[in-house]
Amino acid sequence: MVALKLFLYRARNRLFSRRAWVVLCRPLEPYTGTGIPDGIEVREANESDIEAIAKALPDELAGKLSRERRIATVSERFRGGVPCILAVESDSGQVVGGCWCRRVARGSMLWPLLPSQDVVFEISTLFVDPGYRGKHLGSVLVEYACSMMKGRGFNGCVSLVWYTRPASVKAHLKVGFKPVGEKVTLSFLGIRRSRVHPGFRQERLPLISKVSS
Repeated sequence: MVALKLFLYRARNRLFSRRAWVVLCRPLEPYTGTGIPDGIEVREANESDIEAIAKALPDELAGKLSRERRIATVSERFRGGVPCILAVESDSGQVVGGCWCRRVARGSMLWPLLPSQDVVFEISTLFVDPGYRGKHLGSVLVEYACSMMKGRGFNGCVSLVWYTRPASVKAHLKVGFKPVGEKVTLSFLGIRRSRVHPGFRQERLPLISKVSS
């Protein structure tokens, strides 16, 4: 039954799917280390964390991949040298949140949306365990990542957030991100096309005006 559901999920997405993100950007600032929940350690991941990261990835981000595919996906990112930040329970060692820090290459489709920063990274696959949501752990991960990447010569950060996640948009705005555009991906009969453009659908993000004012 699980295998059938996985097959149907993938088949539906290959036939037709549409996803839209708001693109947010901010300059980098030093991290003060405040706001980390009690009993949580935030650190950069290493290859010994691969299986724990794969296990912690929620289905909504991993696309309901099998355990083997999740491990392969995480391993590939490590081989590509993409830094990963983790939030880990101090006692159990369980991964309860994380994100990746991908360099945005010149010529990337995101590049025309970015301000004048010339060394920019993207917060990718940001996730927080349901049991830790509402405790600002996502903001802590983003701040830690920004501070770490600033120390490695980066001066800007971009993050793509689904329109269907207004709470995540609000969390980004509270730590200095500003909306700069939109990305839309369409999949039809196995063919995928993405585009980005300046501006965003403010009517889909009512929290923006409240937080920015």
